[in-house]
Amino acid sequence: MDAGYNGRHREIGKTMKIIENNILPPKGYKAITLLNCIFVRRGVKLADTNLRHEAIHWEQEKELLIVGFYLLYIAEFLLALLCLRNWHKAYRSITFEREAYDYQDAWFYLEARKHYTWTRYIRHKSI
Repeated sequence: MDAGYNGRHREIGKTMKIIENNILPPKGYKAITLLNCIFVRRGVKLADTNLRHEAIHWEQEKELLIVGFYLLYIAEFLLALLCLRNWHKAYRSITFEREAYDYQDAWFYLEARKHYTWTRYIRHKSI
């Protein structure tokens, strides 16, 4: 991953692009991954950690054929929100987010990551 990026659509690695815009992600978030694109608000610069976090989500998406990822992500979030009644805690309890946050600082992780690593987090739910 690059230490930063320049321009509107700089490729990240070989498969991801950064798209600066004025809509996504929602306020309070640095970036959001949709398909192989990292959406970031115009003027926000992402660190390696943020890029790696989003690249982990792209790997998760591919493993679940994209639609499965979003269905599980939303279902987990809504269930956690119902149980925890706290937006931030619900977001951080999502299986996919837990893997991404745990390994976003590990520069080697994407090369060493085994498929479906996120499933380990199902057994150790935080709610």
